[in-house]
Amino acid sequence: MTFPLWATLIFACAAIVGLIGLVKSVSRMLAVYNNPHRVECSAREHLNIVTLNQPGMYEIAVKRPYLLGPISGSAFFRLVDLDNNLEIPVEQNLNLLGQRKNMSGDRIVPISQFNINKTGSYQLHNSNPEKYKDRDRFVITPQTGHKGIVLVFAIVGSGILFIGGAVMLLISFIHADG
Repeated sequence: MTFPLWATLIFACAAIVGLIGLVKSVSRMLAVYNNPHRVECSAREHLNIVTLNQPGMYEIAVKRPYLLGPISGSAFFRLVDLDNNLEIPVEQNLNLLGQRKNMSGDRIVPISQFNINKTGSYQLHNSNPEKYKDRDRFVITPQTGHKGIVLVFAIVGSGILFIGGAVMLLISFIHADG
């Protein structure tokens, strides 16, 4: 059985479109989670001073360099704006579905979120630093929302399109010679 030329062209186009989509979605995923506006501080400190360079919704995540071990989602934070000494409400929001890993293999689990209206310096009060290990860190980043999940589906879809198109293209070449 041989494939017509138009089918071979469709397979080639599907593989090319899948490869382009795969490269773009992976690069966007890296850009989302390597945000230049993120701030890291020690999870073992009662008080951290952080400078946030962009207004909007932020998440506080725990970065743990260990593969195993539970991450406490019952942390209580207070965030105080240093310019006017006003407290910013921080909501507990343990999001195990938002768990991710960085290129070093560290687990990053969002545990709280808050919203700021202006840039500036803020005091982050951690009410129970004893719940965290020595190498645990808080990562404060602008909230990604559903971008991460959408990008995972884009990566999977692009991968299927690329692999499917490439395999069918190879099969059409093999059957054309036979």
